[in-house]
Amino acid sequence: MKPDQEWLKTTLESISDAVILTDIQGNIRLLSQKAELLTGWKNEEALHKPLTEVFQLLNAATNEELGGSMLNVLETGKKVEFTQNAVLLSKSGEKRPVRSKAKPVKDEDKHIQGIVLVFKELVRKNKKLGKAEFLSFHDPLTGLYNRRFFEEEFKRLNTERNLPISLALIDIDYLDDIKKDLGHAEGNLIIKKVAEIIKQECRVDDIIARISESEFMILLPKTNSKQADILVNRINDLVDKEKLDALNLPLSSGCEPTTKKENEIAFVYKEAAEKTSSLKNTAKNKPTNVLIEIIMETLYHKNDMEEKESAQVSEFCAEIGQTLELSEKNIENLEMIGLIRNIGKVSLDSRILHKPDKLTESEMAEMKRHPELGHEILNTMNEYAHLSDYVLAHHERWDGKGYPKGLKGEEIPLEARIVAIADAYNAMISSRPYRKALDVETAAEEILKNAGTQFDPHLAKVFVEKVLGKEHIK
Repeated sequence: MKPDQEWLKTTLESISDAVILTDIQGNIRLLSQKAELLTGWKNEEALHKPLTEVFQLLNAATNEELGGSMLNVLETGKKVEFTQNAVLLSKSGEKRPVRSKAKPVKDEDKHIQGIVLVFKELVRKNKKLGKAEFLSFHDPLTGLYNRRFFEEEFKRLNTERNLPISLALIDIDYLDDIKKDLGHAEGNLIIKKVAEIIKQECRVDDIIARISESEFMILLPKTNSKQADILVNRINDLVDKEKLDALNLPLSSGCEPTTKKENEIAFVYKEAAEKTSSLKNTAKNKPTNVLIEIIMETLYHKNDMEEKESAQVSEFCAEIGQTLELSEKNIENLEMIGLIRNIGKVSLDSRILHKPDKLTESEMAEMKRHPELGHEILNTMNEYAHLSDYVLAHHERWDGKGYPKGLKGEEIPLEARIVAIADAYNAMISSRPYRKALDVETAAEEILKNAGTQFDPHLAKVFVEKVLGKEHIK
């Protein structure tokens, strides 16, 4: 730095406002320390760059670029001032409300030699206004940018010096089904987790936005197709590794580069979306199987005993079906019902599922809702809707004192009567926080003791004598 520039820079540091100097072409000559702080650019790296690249001034409400107006100073010789509704977009993507004034720098002969730009960050006096400004270009759930801001940034960054620009589209598969079956709170947690992973993997200069309920877009300046694919694959791998709190949730993704600044964002988005759509149609992403897996994995995460016990109940159900010489299809159905009979518990409070003591009356009433909740979940899936009535009835009793409908005798579907016996027996031989497991002899005796009241008497006898091989038990 020349001696006069050193003196000038030292002088500028004594000024409380940020200062930028340009030459006659509007290129940076000097940034004060305060200007470095607010713009995110170091003086050395900003040197000779266009003013509009370093000082990116936007309309706070519309994201319209305002920085270009500063260059009018070079032609008109008149000052340009923005006192409100303007934000400075820093190199890192942070937005700050600022007040700025640009004036011409003239020599002794009154010839314009450049611009002196003085600006200052505004202290927010109105917190509600600050929040409104933030929400105008951010997604309120994730804190990422919204679609409107993203599209404006594409226009701003779509210049020759940033080519190639790649657009990456990431879509959370079956999010609507997840929200419908597990609740909006669970769905929102998934959205926020995916957003965190994307932010973690992206570079500072990348622009990330949530553009719809399940879709994210990433704008990648100076990034070719291969580099974009590497990034998206990293995101997919990390999501798969995290399993989103035990949810094995697939993502669909697609990337599209552009090497022509004439290309509109709609065109690039369409190309990326078509690649994303093709991934959704692969065999890997069969909706019903994936959704059942997602929900059951979530239930196993909430209740760690459930996975082992469901497998045991499923096995008992199949053995009863085989003993009764049911068809292969019916036995397959029994196996599946045994596995998913408690799927409705995924919607229950974890505190009830994990309570070490016996449930209170109100808690038991809540627990008894799980057959109806499971029925609702399965009815949304074509592949499993035919099993929903069996899940609904698996806590009915032979004497009509069960729930939720109080069905009696053979009003209860055969499959539900079989599951009721397998489920009750397995519960008795399993430990609970409030009691020890019963031995198999005692549990078998309980099944026979409750035959004709809780259980179908014929099925109870078949189970104990033929499946368990306890013919000596009276």
